[in-house]
Amino acid sequence: MSVILTTYQGAILGPIARLLGIILETLYKILSHIGIENTGICIIIFTFLVNALMLPMQIKQQKFSKMSAIMNPELMAIQKKYQGKTDQASQQKMSLETQAVYQKYGVSPASGCLPMLITFPILLALYRVIYNIPAYVQPVYDIYEALADKLQAAGATVEQLSKMVSTQTYVINDAVRAAKESDSLTYFIDVLGQFNTTAWGSLADKYPQLQSIISEVTSKANHINSFLGLNIANTPKFLSVSVLIPIISVITQIASMKISMAGAPQSDNDNNPAAASMKMMNNVMPIMSGVMCFMFPIGVGLYWIAGNIFRIFQSLGINIYFSKMDMEAEMAKNVEKNNKKLEKLGIDPNTMKEVANKRTSNINVNRNSNGTMADKVNAANSKNSVNYKRKNGGKYKEGSIAAYANMLSNDDYDK
Repeated sequence: MSVILTTYQGAILGPIARLLGIILETLYKILSHIGIENTGICIIIFTFLVNALMLPMQIKQQKFSKMSAIMNPELMAIQKKYQGKTDQASQQKMSLETQAVYQKYGVSPASGCLPMLITFPILLALYRVIYNIPAYVQPVYDIYEALADKLQAAGATVEQLSKMVSTQTYVINDAVRAAKESDSLTYFIDVLGQFNTTAWGSLADKYPQLQSIISEVTSKANHINSFLGLNIANTPKFLSVSVLIPIISVITQIASMKISMAGAPQSDNDNNPAAASMKMMNNVMPIMSGVMCFMFPIGVGLYWIAGNIFRIFQSLGINIYFSKMDMEAEMAKNVEKNNKKLEKLGIDPNTMKEVANKRTSNINVNRNSNGTMADKVNAANSKNSVNYKRKNGGKYKEGSIAAYANMLSNDDYDK
């Protein structure tokens, strides 16, 4: 029987979740062939595997962060220059001058957002799969199928089963709503897949005539959900060894953030509200994850811990990789690539370069004794810069890059 009916059906996350489900099911079957039928181990390996597939995008994101550290003094100077100016002309000039800085370094603002836009839906879809494994892994679905059939024949409803589970997850709530319109067996299995130790006990008491099959399914479910002596379907308890799950989740997330921030650009502006917000979020998020671990099954906490551990080693590797990278050479490559793109569009790269140099050469940035990389770029660009003036009577197509370049280069527009 296909389990596609209870996989997540969202327009964006749905296809991603189903693709990840295929990966998870394949991994589970491979482990089963070597005698390992354990969802805890499967979750860990699966989390590592999916995060590894996203590694190239993480490297690209980190590279943009490194380049941002070089550009930020100039970008912040532009923001300061137009601070308090809300008229349309000033806002347009601020936007164009910001674009000029990106142009000078050959960096696209979208390159910093794109990796995040790609990885974020994947991580959300990954959570959907982890939270409802029976819907994506046929061998796990099969464990509950015979019992679900017996319960349905005995007159049990999905809603009645849902009340035996203390934590009303979105999987259970969705199954209860869907079961009101359909008597599909899959909705029973959705709920049974969320059963913890207490729920199995309640089910056995409620249906003593099904004691034999309930005991058999309970044993199989406990077998695949057992990890280091813990049942990953249960929620952590304070007076139990399971309390280590929230604790380890907090510790690994703090370590992950610290190591990641060690390789990220640090803001020199103490009054930067964005930096202050980020700092507060980094302090609050680990605590929040620890609290949330008590609200979800141990399997979800295990998924978070596995992701944190992977990101710790990922950040260490990326930091080492970038510590050996010549960022000036990378900037030069970016500029060259950007110039080729402009040439294909019929735009003279020198025009935009001259404007960028002119508009950013007088921006004051903090300098150390050796000079920052941004200073070196400014010095090199300023040395070769020439004045760019509008020809008498010349006209530019409205909205064209050349028109914007002329606007920025013309001193008549300065305030």
